[in-house]
Amino acid sequence: MNIGYGILIIICLIALYVLILDLKIVSYNPYTLLKVVCWILFSFSALRYLTLIVYGSSTNYNQMMALRRFYLASSIGLTIPTASAVWYVTPLYRERIKYPYYLMALIPWILFYIYIIVKQPTQIVSGESFGYRLELIGQFPNYLGKFQGAFVGGIITLSMIGIIKYRNLQIRAQLIIIIMAQLILALDGLTINWEGIRSIPPFTLSEVFGFGAIYYAFRFPVKEIRGISSRS
Repeated sequence: MNIGYGILIIICLIALYVLILDLKIVSYNPYTLLKVVCWILFSFSALRYLTLIVYGSSTNYNQMMALRRFYLASSIGLTIPTASAVWYVTPLYRERIKYPYYLMALIPWILFYIYIIVKQPTQIVSGESFGYRLELIGQFPNYLGKFQGAFVGGIITLSMIGIIKYRNLQIRAQLIIIIMAQLILALDGLTINWEGIRSIPPFTLSEVFGFGAIYYAFRFPVKEIRGISSRS
């Protein structure tokens, strides 16, 4: 077995384990719509890692074509739950914006990710060191980069507002970890075009950090702090 493929399998198994933890923890969430949205997206994202394992070893083109819609599942399966976690963690947003309206603000990203997953402006290419991978074609890598960049910027901004408004250590720790996860994902994205051979596909290990940050955010009960507070 190729060493890179072995590493990929380990990362995918870790990602699946973290997603199981996410599914379990969100089951106790008091917000029904948030719970349903995250359950669907976490389950959908799990199929990405099974697909990556297949792409890493399969030579069956029809099989890879059948699974291609799951390859980019985390594009929506990680972003929307991350945004939901920021809303859940920060009293300021929960008090002023109902979750359905907050979700509506994410519609441009939701529609874009759904378009990519359904329409599949992609092609299957040989992997640099093993198996095959799926890549976007035309201008879609640039479109995805812009949407992801705007998303990361928005999440960091919302998180920083929460960190500044509240001195509560739990809230700050949760938001800081979300920011760190977003920065790791952004750094991973910047390395896509670097010269050299990648041993594993991009956005694999970094996604584990992303889903881990979501787990940490949903793990604790919400802090009911009315208004803007500096209380610990």
